[in-house]
Amino acid sequence: MVSALTFVGHVSVDQVENVNGVNVQPGGAALYAAMAARTLLRDVRLVSVIGKDYEFLEVLKPFYSRNIRVSNMPSTRFYMRYNERWEAQYLGANYGAGSKITASIIPTEELKPGGVVHLSPMHPKKAQSIVDRIKEASPEAKISINTWIGYIKEGKKNRQLLKDLASKTDFFILNESEAKTLTETDSITIALRLLRAKMLIITLGELGAIISKENVGMQLVPALIFPVGNVVDTTGAGDTWCGAFLAAYALTEDLMKSVTCASIISSIKCSGWGFNRLMGLQFKEADDVLKYVIGLKEGVLQKTISDFTKP
Repeated sequence: MVSALTFVGHVSVDQVENVNGVNVQPGGAALYAAMAARTLLRDVRLVSVIGKDYEFLEVLKPFYSRNIRVSNMPSTRFYMRYNERWEAQYLGANYGAGSKITASIIPTEELKPGGVVHLSPMHPKKAQSIVDRIKEASPEAKISINTWIGYIKEGKKNRQLLKDLASKTDFFILNESEAKTLTETDSITIALRLLRAKMLIITLGELGAIISKENVGMQLVPALIFPVGNVVDTTGAGDTWCGAFLAAYALTEDLMKSVTCASIISSIKCSGWGFNRLMGLQFKEADDVLKYVIGLKEGVLQKTISDFTKP
């Protein structure tokens, strides 16, 4: 079992438009992943930079505040719109304080041999410098990386940097489109052959994930998708998946159970705005995630929420 999960990346203010309306809410890839992980683990840390104008300080309270720096620059803000098929259109981004996320803010003195540091999507060059700093300070700490297709499409240099990072880190997580774009192929089979990582995880949406593990081989882990309510907001669903997967794997080292937990927790997230549906959830073990959803299916919602809500 890992001693801690640390998530590095953006904490933002998001304006989200979709078929259900418009909402201004706390966001950022690192925050979504950390919120998801904290439904399963208590020792979850968040490393980021926010502006003095950040209006959702309450949601940051569960995390070690000393690792969340405050800048005089405006907080990072993202503006996005989803169509009826939940395809995202990014209307704008003001990185502001998020531009201050650099290798120098990584709390290397807190890194432990059994811990995992997850880098949420950021520019590959910045990710490379953070990975180098972590490896120099704590060679036994494990590193996880998730990326974004926008960085992959920027050019050959970024793609090569990401391939190098995949081979240097312990978990490399990306979705099917990102994997194909990164390897410049239309075949997921070829993408799997071209990418090298200790554990390569390619998510396939409702199908689950393909996982290729060093010295073990490749396997398809299907997701057990449960209906947990109507889709309200899909923002951060992939980041939520990453955080939940890492937390479940830290507890169980069981790939099947970890993918299932990640898929369910991501689905729960999507049934409300932002990560509202995750706040207050606290599972003692990975099996409790399945019990929670079974409770919803059997119509004992009130009892189930009481069982898995923090006092």
